[in-house]
Amino acid sequence: MMKYSIIIPVYNTKKYLKRCIDSIINQDYQNYEIIIINDGSPDNSEEILKNYKNNPKIKIIKQTNHGLSYSRNVGIKKSKGDYIIFLDSDDFIESDLLKILNENINDEDMFKFSYSDFKDNNKTKIESIEFRELNGKLAFKTLVESKTMFEMSCIYAYKTLYMKKYSFEEGKYHEDFGLIPIMINYAKKVSSINYCGYIYNRENETSITSYTDDKKEYKKALDVLYFFKKVKQTESDKYLLSFYSNAVILKLNYLNGEYKKKYLREIKKEKVYNYILTNTLIRKIKKIEVKLKLLIIR
Repeated sequence: MMKYSIIIPVYNTKKYLKRCIDSIINQDYQNYEIIIINDGSPDNSEEILKNYKNNPKIKIIKQTNHGLSYSRNVGIKKSKGDYIIFLDSDDFIESDLLKILNENINDEDMFKFSYSDFKDNNKTKIESIEFRELNGKLAFKTLVESKTMFEMSCIYAYKTLYMKKYSFEEGKYHEDFGLIPIMINYAKKVSSINYCGYIYNRENETSITSYTDDKKEYKKALDVLYFFKKVKQTESDKYLLSFYSNAVILKLNYLNGEYKKKYLREIKKEKVYNYILTNTLIRKIKKIEVKLKLLIIR
């Protein structure tokens, strides 16, 4: 049986693509398949991929440009392994990632590990909380309260049967944010280890996170609000709703001028502040602060 399916969407990452793929080929553990989706990349990524076409572990899918979420969804459908791992084509993984996962996974729906930031040829480890075999709701609360980054899709191994129940929202920023918290919340079993096996490349100048402007930030904020509204329509879990409402409010920190005023009006219209939990003093203060900001918006 195939153990891991590693999904790599490719778009304009020729400088980093070989390092990415080789980081899998050079794994200590070898029971895997690599599914590469060339998402209509206009650079010479295709020429690099030709060097791997005879590798029996690698399946290369070529398509016109549809975006990251679409490509990931294609990869999910094609996966044959017991577990799925997502890898962005400008990033790479430690050589013992699959070995470590294989030694620790015990039929979890989602198994979390951590990551390192990579810049100027240096790795900075991002520490993560550890827990074993919690139900989804308790795992979600534990991760939220730990204040660690957990929404990144690339720092989990997903049981394939569980992952195939879901899909990434297409045409939106923050697609991970729109899906991963919900998947955690409804998983039967989740574990987390403090092992930095994923290496997040901070040097890619073409990354969507490397440059932005006010208009783009406003679009990102609206997409976060979109996910909040979607959750509000389908979920009754107060903790989950509070998490999404807080994320909506945090987006205010990235907006300026008229965009900030427009976004505040949207928050007011959706009554986002009503969903913030007030079971701690900090949450009570935050709710009051949001209400005060909304009072000055006309």
